[in-house]
Amino acid sequence: MKKLSILLTIFAITTTLFSQVIEKKPLDREIKSIDSKRFTTKMDYQESVNVDVYELKNGLTVILSENHNKPQIFGGIVVRAGGKDDPKDATGMAHYQEHMLFKGTEELGTIDWESERKHIDKIFELYDELGKTKDPVEREKIQKQINEESILANKYAIPNELDKLIKSMGGTGMNAGTGHDITLYYNSFPPNQIEKWLNLYSHRFENPVFRSFQAELEVVYEEKNMYSDIFFFPLLEKFNESFFKQHPYGQQTLIGSIEDLKNPSLSKMYDFFRTWYVPNNMALIIVGDFNSKEVQPLIEKYFGEWKYKELPKRPEYKEEEFRGREFKQVKMSPIKIGALGFRTPKAGDPEEVVIEVCNAILSNENQTGYLDKLMLDNKLMGAAPFYAPHNDYGQSVFLIIPKIIGQKLEKAEELVKKEIYRLRDGDLDEKLLESVKLELYRDFQLNMESNEYRGEMLASAFGRNQKIDDLLSYPKLIMKISKEDVVRVANKYYGDNYLAFYSKMGFPKKEKIEKPGFKPIVTNTDAESNYAKKLAEVPSLEAKPQFI
Repeated sequence: MKKLSILLTIFAITTTLFSQVIEKKPLDREIKSIDSKRFTTKMDYQESVNVDVYELKNGLTVILSENHNKPQIFGGIVVRAGGKDDPKDATGMAHYQEHMLFKGTEELGTIDWESERKHIDKIFELYDELGKTKDPVEREKIQKQINEESILANKYAIPNELDKLIKSMGGTGMNAGTGHDITLYYNSFPPNQIEKWLNLYSHRFENPVFRSFQAELEVVYEEKNMYSDIFFFPLLEKFNESFFKQHPYGQQTLIGSIEDLKNPSLSKMYDFFRTWYVPNNMALIIVGDFNSKEVQPLIEKYFGEWKYKELPKRPEYKEEEFRGREFKQVKMSPIKIGALGFRTPKAGDPEEVVIEVCNAILSNENQTGYLDKLMLDNKLMGAAPFYAPHNDYGQSVFLIIPKIIGQKLEKAEELVKKEIYRLRDGDLDEKLLESVKLELYRDFQLNMESNEYRGEMLASAFGRNQKIDDLLSYPKLIMKISKEDVVRVANKYYGDNYLAFYSKMGFPKKEKIEKPGFKPIVTNTDAESNYAKKLAEVPSLEAKPQFI
């Protein structure tokens, strides 16, 4: 069971890399103000959860949720753009751009932007030239030129200044994650630092400078090599390639292909930023110990100047239903592993919660599910579902590990299918149904007490075009699900059309990216930018002690 849990964790990581549809209509530019909408749900384990949602005139969505359980605030910026939006010839761009948005701006992370700029511009030109050059000798020559310009540029750069400023205001947990559909930047901080945090986060997405790119690309290379060393990552990439035959969910990888990572383009990265990182495609999330009415004028002050921009129409990718049992076999794992993939509802579909209940009946934390019983009875080594409702398509995947000795994947598949099909046939224990509903209900309510969890759920709701009241209604929706709902949805999605993916023992050659032997880059670790000096002048609120 422990091994299977590890595999499921890895599966989850492959859908979001950390350092996760109804198209919103453009706002009428004549609108002078937009009313705030408040959504409230009563929780059993805490006070009511209130969420205020409104838009600035530039289209930026603001989502505020007060939670006064502890003196802390979770803040984040979420963008409706991810790996699926990578250009076909520049895969991995959304991910390594996420890395670069920690490097500062024309004022932040530099002691002299005008002097630094000429070297940054030259680096841009050299990377564009590198992408057009195939000759290995010429490529090495260009790489050395990039290294020389990087050394000169870094005489003016201040590494990690963004991180230092967050820490200086008591901030913690600074991170970001890139998924197929969204990218999220976030951290936590003390309530009295909220104006400084708003100032800093509004600034970091204005006029960013992708400095120290060559050095950061080496970090991405290390990530790519690390994922290649864990057999499950390339295995799941191969599975998705067969599952999504047209869509970037399967035809591109979040971290990018080796060929594209060797030929990055800063020019294309800026195009990506200018296209998708616009206020009408972004949301500001604030959860925690603050007063919504007091913070709204500050949000307008710092984010109101962002400029609205029309979004391009995304391409549509038509994925056909599987025709019966489609089979794919590879040799990519140290042990036999199987996966059954079914097409299921995309994000925001009303039947999404029913699929969650179906899968919980099959496997859950208490190990009372039908698949759990197969493992407890030693009928196979492992089996568990994983549900990924992406914005364009959903997938429910059942990972299968047969017994090491004496059991074929075909036999393990039949055992798992038999348990899945019990849902279709209505062979359902009512007590188990109520038990898993209560478990999902309880977990959601307890998790919503956490600023971080609530903030990430609100960010996900925005990224998925999910209505906030639908998110907060999750416990009620779960408890309303009946046996008839389970049978209906299981028949609709867990039918005879699916992908059967087998991996037998095999150790394919691992292709890795060699890091060039560049000269080390010296940086100004103790310097301070003009922006940092100005931020220090932004007033902090008076800290309010809480007595227990």
